[in-house]
Amino acid sequence: MTDQTAAESLPPFSGDDAACPKCGNQGASTRYRAAKPRGLWEWNDTTILRGPVPERLQRECDRCGFCWDEALDPVAHNAGPSVAECAEADRRWWGGEKTGEAP
Repeated sequence: MTDQTAAESLPPFSGDDAACPKCGNQGASTRYRAAKPRGLWEWNDTTILRGPVPERLQRECDRCGFCWDEALDPVAHNAGPSVAECAEADRRWWGGEKTGEAP
């Protein structure tokens, strides 16, 4: 599955007052997650294989803590710098070259 196909398979952004698919509570936090290749790790005495996954919004229920992925909000996503611009700024910052500062 390509990143584009994977991104298309994500449910659309459900808004700020999203209903949790597990418990039905209204309200969830949102975090941006970058695209990742296939990964294998151990968690809670279980081996988990996931990916590749596209860039996405990770939602977490305010009540039960259940997490799910949604597609990027096209309006919010197009309002600011591109993901590539943010990633480049991160590389410069963490590589010792602080963005916007004179040498």
